[in-house]
Amino acid sequence: MGKGRILGIAYNVIPAKDLEVSAAWFVKHFGFNIRHQREGYLSLFRGDRPILDLIQSDNETRATFEVHQKKRWVITFFTDDIGSLHTSENVKVGAISDEGQYGKFFVLEDLDGNLFDLWEHHDCELNF
Repeated sequence: MGKGRILGIAYNVIPAKDLEVSAAWFVKHFGFNIRHQREGYLSLFRGDRPILDLIQSDNETRATFEVHQKKRWVITFFTDDIGSLHTSENVKVGAISDEGQYGKFFVLEDLDGNLFDLWEHHDCELNF
Protein backbone atom coordinates (compact mmCIF):
# COMPACT_ATOMS: atom_id res chain seq x y z
CA MET A 1 0.00 0.00 0.00
CA GLY A 2 0.98 3.64 -0.38
CA LYS A 3 2.04 6.05 2.32
CA GLY A 4 -1.53 7.10 3.12
CA ARG A 5 -3.05 6.21 6.45
CA ILE A 6 -6.46 5.67 7.91
CA LEU A 7 -7.64 8.84 9.66
CA GLY A 8 -10.81 7.41 11.19
CA ILE A 9 -14.14 5.87 10.28
CA ALA A 10 -16.12 8.00 7.84
CA TYR A 11 -19.50 6.33 8.48
CA ASN A 12 -21.12 2.94 9.07
CA VAL A 13 -23.62 1.15 6.84
CA ILE A 14 -26.61 -0.78 8.18
CA PRO A 15 -29.50 -2.56 6.48
CA ALA A 16 -33.07 -1.26 6.71
CA LYS A 17 -36.38 -2.76 5.65
CA ASP A 18 -38.07 0.62 5.06
CA LEU A 19 -35.66 3.55 4.62
CA GLU A 20 -38.22 6.27 5.36
CA VAL A 21 -39.48 4.65 8.56
CA SER A 22 -35.97 3.78 9.79
CA ALA A 23 -34.60 7.25 9.00
CA ALA A 24 -37.51 8.91 10.83
CA TRP A 25 -36.78 6.72 13.88
CA PHE A 26 -33.11 7.82 13.97
CA VAL A 27 -34.05 11.47 13.44
CA LYS A 28 -36.59 11.33 16.28
CA HIS A 29 -34.49 9.46 18.83
CA PHE A 30 -30.97 10.68 18.08
CA GLY A 31 -31.41 14.02 16.30
CA PHE A 32 -29.70 12.88 13.09
CA ASN A 33 -30.47 14.71 9.84
CA ILE A 34 -31.03 13.09 6.46
CA ARG A 35 -28.73 13.76 3.50
CA HIS A 36 -27.85 12.25 0.14
CA GLN A 37 -31.11 10.40 -0.28
CA ARG A 38 -31.41 8.33 -3.44
CA GLU A 39 -32.99 5.07 -4.57
CA GLY A 40 -32.55 2.49 -1.80
CA TYR A 41 -30.00 4.55 0.14
CA LEU A 42 -29.70 7.55 2.44
CA SER A 43 -27.18 9.08 4.81
CA LEU A 44 -27.78 10.15 8.39
CA PHE A 45 -25.63 12.99 9.72
CA ARG A 46 -25.14 14.63 13.11
CA GLY A 47 -24.65 18.25 12.11
CA ASP A 48 -22.11 18.10 9.25
CA ARG A 49 -20.66 14.75 10.28
CA PRO A 50 -21.76 11.52 8.56
CA ILE A 51 -22.81 8.84 11.04
CA LEU A 52 -24.85 6.08 9.35
CA ASP A 53 -25.86 5.11 5.87
CA LEU A 54 -29.08 3.14 5.61
CA ILE A 55 -29.36 0.76 2.68
CA GLN A 56 -32.61 -0.93 1.67
CA SER A 57 -32.09 -4.63 2.35
CA ASP A 58 -33.53 -7.39 0.15
CA ASN A 59 -33.65 -9.86 3.06
CA GLU A 60 -33.71 -10.12 6.84
CA THR A 61 -30.00 -9.31 7.27
CA ARG A 62 -29.19 -7.36 10.45
CA ALA A 63 -26.09 -5.60 11.74
CA THR A 64 -25.47 -8.11 14.53
CA PHE A 65 -23.42 -11.22 15.21
CA GLU A 66 -23.34 -13.81 18.01
CA VAL A 67 -20.80 -14.80 20.64
CA HIS A 68 -21.76 -17.79 22.83
CA GLN A 69 -25.37 -17.52 21.53
CA LYS A 70 -25.62 -13.89 22.61
CA LYS A 71 -26.34 -11.20 20.02
CA ARG A 72 -23.71 -8.46 19.79
CA TRP A 73 -23.64 -5.04 18.15
CA VAL A 74 -21.28 -3.75 15.49
CA ILE A 75 -21.51 -0.01 16.25
CA THR A 76 -21.05 1.93 19.50
CA PHE A 77 -22.42 5.47 19.78
CA PHE A 78 -20.76 7.90 22.22
CA THR A 79 -22.93 10.13 24.44
CA ASP A 80 -22.51 12.61 27.28
CA ASP A 81 -25.93 11.81 28.80
CA ILE A 82 -26.62 8.09 28.80
CA GLY A 83 -29.55 8.44 31.20
CA SER A 84 -31.68 10.57 28.91
CA LEU A 85 -31.05 8.31 25.90
CA HIS A 86 -31.90 5.24 27.97
CA THR A 87 -35.38 6.60 28.62
CA SER A 88 -36.24 7.35 24.98
CA GLU A 89 -39.85 6.44 24.28
CA ASN A 90 -40.55 3.35 22.12
CA VAL A 91 -36.93 2.20 22.04
CA LYS A 92 -35.93 -1.34 23.08
CA VAL A 93 -33.04 -0.93 25.52
CA GLY A 94 -31.03 -3.12 27.85
CA ALA A 95 -30.03 -2.16 31.38
CA ILE A 96 -27.32 0.45 31.92
CA SER A 97 -24.07 -1.22 32.93
CA ASP A 98 -21.68 0.92 34.98
CA GLU A 99 -18.19 -0.47 34.38
CA GLY A 100 -16.35 2.10 36.50
CA GLN A 101 -13.21 3.37 34.77
CA TYR A 102 -14.49 2.04 31.43
CA GLY A 103 -17.69 4.06 31.55
CA LYS A 104 -21.39 3.29 31.30
CA PHE A 105 -23.01 1.28 28.52
CA PHE A 106 -26.33 -0.03 27.32
CA VAL A 107 -27.50 -1.87 24.22
CA LEU A 108 -30.45 -0.77 22.11
CA GLU A 109 -32.29 -2.22 19.15
CA ASP A 110 -33.64 -0.20 16.21
CA LEU A 111 -36.84 -0.95 14.30
CA ASP A 112 -35.02 -3.39 11.99
CA GLY A 113 -33.40 -5.43 14.75
CA ASN A 114 -29.96 -3.86 14.35
CA LEU A 115 -28.16 -3.66 17.69
CA PHE A 116 -26.15 -0.67 18.89
CA ASP A 117 -24.13 0.00 22.00
CA LEU A 118 -24.30 3.41 23.71
CA TRP A 119 -21.30 4.51 25.75
CA GLU A 120 -20.76 7.37 28.18
CA HIS A 121 -17.25 8.07 29.43
CA HIS A 122 -16.26 11.47 30.79
CA ASP A 123 -12.50 10.87 30.72
CA CYS A 124 -12.40 10.03 27.01
CA GLU A 125 -11.76 12.58 24.29
CA LEU A 126 -13.35 11.91 20.94
CA ASN A 127 -13.03 14.39 18.09
CA PHE A 128 -16.27 14.99 16.25
